[in-house]
Parts: sequence; C-alpha cells; structure tokens
Amino acid sequence: MLSQLPLLLPLLLLPLLRAPRACAEGLPAALPRERVLEWQDKGIFIIQSESLKKCIQAGKSALTLENCKQPNKYMLWKWVSNHHLFNVGGSGCLGLNLSNPEQPLSIYECDATYVSLRWRCNRKMITGPLQYMVQVKQDDMVVASRKHLHKWISYMSDGGDICEHLHKDMYTIKGNAHGMPCMFPFQYNHQWFHECTREGREDDLLWCATTSRYERDEKWGFCPDPTSTEIGCDALLEKDLDSHICYQFNLLSFLSWTEAHSSCQMQGSALLSIADESEENFIRKHISGKAVEVWTGLNQLDENTGWQWSDGTPLTYLNWNTETNVDPFVEYRCGVFNTFMSNAWRSRDCEFTLPYICKKYLNHTDHEIVDKDAWKYHATHCEPGWNPYNRNCYKLQKEEKTWNEALHSCQSDNSTLIDIASLAEVEFLVNLLRDENASETWIGLSSNKIPVFFEWSNGSSVIFTNWHALEPRIFPNRSQQCISAEQSEGYWKVKNCEETYFYICKKAGHFIPDAESGCQEGWERHGRFCYKIDTVLRTFDQASSGYYCPPALATITNRFEQAFITSLISSVVKTKDSYFWISLQDQNDTGEYTWKTTGQKSELVQYTHWNAHQPRSRGGCVVMRGSSPLGRWEVKDCRRFKAMSLCKQPIENRDKTEHEERWPFHPCYLDWESEPGLTSCFKVFHIEKVLMKRTWREAEAFCEEFGAHLASFAHIEEENFVNELLHSKFNRTEERQFWIGFNKRNPLSAGSWEWSDGTPVVSSFLDSIYFEEDARNCAVYKANKTLLPSHCGSRREWICKIPRDVRPKIPPWYQYDAPWLFYQDAEYLFHTYASEWSSFEFVCGWLRSDLLTIHSAHEQEFIHSKIRAVLEYNSP
Repeated sequence: MLSQLPLLLPLLLLPLLRAPRACAEGLPAALPRERVLEWQDKGIFIIQSESLKKCIQAGKSALTLENCKQPNKYMLWKWVSNHHLFNVGGSGCLGLNLSNPEQPLSIYECDATYVSLRWRCNRKMITGPLQYMVQVKQDDMVVASRKHLHKWISYMSDGGDICEHLHKDMYTIKGNAHGMPCMFPFQYNHQWFHECTREGREDDLLWCATTSRYERDEKWGFCPDPTSTEIGCDALLEKDLDSHICYQFNLLSFLSWTEAHSSCQMQGSALLSIADESEENFIRKHISGKAVEVWTGLNQLDENTGWQWSDGTPLTYLNWNTETNVDPFVEYRCGVFNTFMSNAWRSRDCEFTLPYICKKYLNHTDHEIVDKDAWKYHATHCEPGWNPYNRNCYKLQKEEKTWNEALHSCQSDNSTLIDIASLAEVEFLVNLLRDENASETWIGLSSNKIPVFFEWSNGSSVIFTNWHALEPRIFPNRSQQCISAEQSEGYWKVKNCEETYFYICKKAGHFIPDAESGCQEGWERHGRFCYKIDTVLRTFDQASSGYYCPPALATITNRFEQAFITSLISSVVKTKDSYFWISLQDQNDTGEYTWKTTGQKSELVQYTHWNAHQPRSRGGCVVMRGSSPLGRWEVKDCRRFKAMSLCKQPIENRDKTEHEERWPFHPCYLDWESEPGLTSCFKVFHIEKVLMKRTWREAEAFCEEFGAHLASFAHIEEENFVNELLHSKFNRTEERQFWIGFNKRNPLSAGSWEWSDGTPVVSSFLDSIYFEEDARNCAVYKANKTLLPSHCGSRREWICKIPRDVRPKIPPWYQYDAPWLFYQDAEYLFHTYASEWSSFEFVCGWLRSDLLTIHSAHEQEFIHSKIRAVLEYNSP
C-alpha cells in the first residue's frame, strides 16, 4: 500500500508514511496527542461535535463521526484559501453537491467547479451556501441540512472554537506572481500542498504556487519565513555591518498598504521606517531607477493618534513633500517614499497598490515588551513645590512663555524642559496637568534642521513619540519647530515657537531605595493600586472568588494601566500558551461584557483591548494573552479553561466618586435626538438631507467638525435607541446602511475592532461569520440591529453621536437643515411663536407645505415628543 502513495508529501505528513505496513493496510494509524497539539499551532485541528463528543473523519465516499480518542490524519482539518476546509489525510476539500444537497457530505479536489466548496464559521456552526449547515444523521453520517443547529468545537482545545484557526493570506516574495498570495492547497508534482514547501528547490527556500495548479500556470513566489533570520538577510541587502538591519526590496510586487504590512509581519519584519537622512539616502540609492513610489510603514490609521511608524519606531525625522494633504476629509492616510523627489514623503490612499520595502532588525526586541523599569515604582524625594516621579522631580510653571523663554527659565533653575521617554511618563504628565488644571504645556522637543529632525533640549535620545491626530504638521519655510503636549491624553502638537504656554521643568530627585511602596511583598505598585500575578492555573470561577485574588481580579481602566500590566505579565511568561484572567465577564449571557467585582459596586467599562476576532461569543470570561500580540484580550470558557490570574487591590480604601452615575440633565440640541437615561445625542445624516454620501473617513471627519464622532454603542440601550430612530425615520422595509464608528483600521491594534470615539467594545457586535473579511475594515449599521463589515472607501449615509453636555458646533460650510425634521419620508417645521391660524396657513403655503394633519398614532407620538423637546429647549 505504501508504494502506491505519491512520493511527494508535505513535510507535515512525512512521519505518517513511516507507520508500519500493518497500520497502513488496516485502520488509519493513530496520532500521538503531542503531535495533534503541535499541529494546532499550524492551524490544523480536529472537528468535534460539542454534544456527541465524536469527531469528523473523512472516508472514501462520505464523512462520519468516530471516536476521538484514536485521532488519525483523516480527522485533521485546516482552513485554506477561498474559505475552503481541507482534509489533511484525504488531500481534498469539504464539498456540497448543490444538485443533491441532502446527500452525505464528501471530499473533493479543492479546485472542483461542480460542487460548492466555500464554508464559514458562525457561532460554532459550519455554514455553506443557501444556509446549509454541517449536521449529523442518526447513523453518525455527516450531512448538510437547514433543519438543525449542530455545534462544533476544536478537539483537545478546552472547548475552543474552530473559527480560531481561520486562514490568513500569505503574500509571496519575489518569484513571478507580483506579490500575489499563496493558493492553498496547490498541486505540484501530483501532490496537494496545504502549506509552503521546500520541495523541488536546491536552495532549500520555502515557496508556494499562487494558483491551484503549478504545472498548469507556473505562477509562484517565496514564502515569508519568520524563523529564518540568516536566510532572510543573506538573500537581501544589508545596510552595513554595524547597523544590524536588513532590507527587503519588493519592487515587482503590487499590494495595498495593509497587504504589504501583513506580508512584512509574516516574516518577522515590518514595513520600512526611516530614522534619519542617512538611512533615507541609503534607501534612495538602492531603489533609484527601479521604482517611483514604494510603501513605507508611515500611517495615520489609528483615529486617536497622529502619524506613526508601523514598527513602533519614534517618528522624529520628517521629509514631507509640500503638496502632502492633511485635510481630515481626505482618505490619504498611508505614507510612500518617492525616489524622484528631494522631499520624498507623500501620503496615498491606503488601497492603492504599490511596491514595498520590509525592514528587519537582527537584534531587535519586540516593541510591545515595554522597558520594565519605566513602569516600576521608585520612591523619590523632591524639594517643596516639585512633584516626584521615577527618580526625577517635575514642576509645572504657570506663567506663559515662548518655547525658548521656557527653555532658558528651566535652565536658570538648574533643570531642563521635560523630556518624555515612555508611555509611563505620558501618564504622569497627563495626571500632573489634570491636577494643576492646565490644558497644554511646552515640552523639550524641537527641531532646528531642514529636513525636520526633532531632538530633546537636554540631549537625551528620542526613543518614544506620541503625536496628536494629523500631527506632526510642519510649518513650511520655518527653521524652528516646537512641541507642546495636551492634558487629555498627553498627545503632542507642532506649534509656532513664539506662542506662549505653561511649561514643565525637570531635574534629578533623591531616590529612596528602601522606602515602602505601600504594597504587600510580591505586589507591584502602579498609581493608587497594587498588582500581583497568581501563577497557579485556575478556572475563572476559582480565580474570581476573591480567595486567591483578594479582593478581586484586575479591572483595566485606560491604555496606561494596560501598558503597565503588559509589562508586568511579560516578566512571568514562560510558554507561548500563557493566559491571565481579568474580571471581565458576560455575566448575563447577553453578549455584553461587564466587570465582575467581589463585594463591590460594579465598575463601568471604560476601556477595552481586544485581540482580532474578539469578543467572538457570548457567555464567556476574558483572559489577557501572554504571547504575541502580548496583552490582548480574548474570550474563553469560564468553567473549562484554566489560566493564571491578574490580581488588583487599592493601596487604601477610598470612596469612589469618579464614575458615579449622574442623570444627564442637558437636553439635546434641537435636531439631535436621544431618550431619557442616555448620556449622548444622535443625528442621522441621510441622503434626503445631505448632498452626497461619504467614505468612512469623510463621514468621521464630518462628525468631528460638529465636535462629535461617528456613532458608537456603549451599551444595548444606545443601540436600541438608534435602531428605533432609523425605523421612525425610514420605511421599515428599506435596506439602508449607515456608517458608524466601528472599525479596525489601526494596524497596531492587532486586527481588533474599535470605536472611533474611544468607547470600549463591550459586546460581540459582529457575528464570527464576518471575522475573516480582512479587507472590510469599517462597519455599517442596518435598521435591524445588524452590523456589517464594509470597505472603508465605499460611500454611505452616516450617524453622528455627541455627549449631551456638548453643544454641537455648526461648521461655516454646513447648510443648516434645522428646524425641518424628517420622519417617515415627510418633513415637519415647528414654529415656536404664537400667531393666528390664518397666518400659519399662509406661511405653510408660502413654504410649499401644509398645516399638520395626523394619520397615525405613531405620527402623533412623534409630534408630541418634538413638542416636548421644543418646549424644553426654549424654556429659560
């Protein structure tokens, strides 16, 4: 039997061919448990029935459920290209014969055209075309049916979802396919390969085909290989022996920015960052005459921050072309390098396809592993009037000076203008400005060079930057550029150096090595709390009982606390499968996640940090990852999954006043709408009232011009209100789609969905059926409580949201549509002054309208609600 098998097999299956002949001739050889767990890291899994506890096995003509305790290669499955489900042992894909869909399911060649091969994950169900789902008959035969909802899990993964192993496109390098993604599986030398192979190459490099049949099309490319640093740098250009940096010039590939970013990440590198003028000249020299424009890692896809390098390198050197457009309405949010211009940097539409350059540090440490000393608590003593922090003393000078005057003032006091080297120091600055009731301050960063190169005034290295949205915006033809920091999030802005602001001076403090932190031994201090990691693996119920983690598991309130905890867990991570419980849980099985605290009033969810495709299901509990992406949150089974625990306790008991619920007394501005109990107001900008539809970024910028953002849902009541608002305005049968703030545009957010206004994501808004839609990074809302991923560049209507206590701005370019109000395809004008009936009959006729007639109870309720709003708004 063995001699009849093809000679060429994927490396993954070679051990199977060494099985004894007796095993090959009888039942399929059983696989050791360790091998199955090892293959899960490669996206290969066993599909188990959640209720029947049996596993799907591929046979010659049908699929059946078999005992899972003797796994074999015909039970191994893998998600591959085009949403196909590949069986490793059978070397074929799960198919559905639409001419006879009720017949047992079977395995077909993966490029067959006479059957449907596309499947999707949807809440532990496997769904095919026409809503057919993978089900089981009484004789354990696996079939497709619409009648039942059979749930499937990944065997030996503590109830893990098979959707955790979805296929991700792998973009080729060099070859002749212009960077196109690998096609898995592909056939080469009569064998189907579901992963990259070294077969047929004397240089032992990994490669793949980009179509299903290599011999037919001969389209191929090399595969990203993150484990092969030596190969990557031997085959590519190296800057010099001292830099320990390699560059990969993909000048024949044409990918979007996101695709290029993904391609570099898959090989342990990142899109090009440019640290200084010498590195820029090196790049220019090597691509001169070969390419006009190439993608770099420069982007502004995080809605909350400014321009940044995708590898986390500080953005200090700038060589923008003067024609670069920073208009918030323009979608150009990704940076290119142009070889033909001296001012070589420009912004481009991120969906444009261009060549790209990857950059790899041979001795580079992960940017996510923060310098632990930056977050460590150091008791520090300062002279009166100065604020201690981390071995230094700081003082906010509340007299407004120009940047140069502030610099000299600090120097005359034996100190320097503040420099900021980490997110921990940003948190200190934010708290200092808040406590001193100051909104903005000079910091010690400036540039006196052309092209611009920012440096700290005290000579320390710039290892961290924290730019505000649309920043850094450089003043043209000005030799000096100076930087301020704002209070709300500590973000930096480029300012005219002659403007006047408060400023912060810094000097060395007296470190007290033996001083107590206020925390028990084994606990670490951050702010007013102490933190500890319980390294014993426990279920969530055990961890959250308050016995092992007194008084409760950790809650995380902002990005600073998250960064501190990320640093803390990095010190105890021993294996790639490390996880840590936090106190977030879907306590009522509604899909809405809230903090579970022991014996305390529940805390408001102010911040979330989800991993890609999360939160994927309801009824779960939340862990923090100990492996890349480090610190991201995931939903796990509360009773079956075991993890370490993150414990948190206050240094001293104090009354909580920050997040007490307050009744939102402020009424909405007249044409913005809300309901009692909601703290925000909403406005629908629909095609009947605006001149044109907009892209997601244009719609967000439109809302920002009003002091608002695209709508977010902080809790179910807000979503219910928006849903009813749309039903009240439009015919219920309409399939209209509106932009909201839900998006995953930020490349540094690990593919997770976020709200553009910073509202924490507390629910699994998107069904897992949409998780693999990598190109659809922005969400639309339909009036049936449905969120759908969509291409950010498509044009839609949109919904804005603003806090009740913020009065909307009216941009000068906006043609004000109030006081006409839209309801069920009609408009209403409320006159707030008294007059005779005949006068209003004339006015309404002059406006080509009629006096009100009421045709339904719903219309009457709408009229009553607006009369109440008008009276409330116009009351003294």
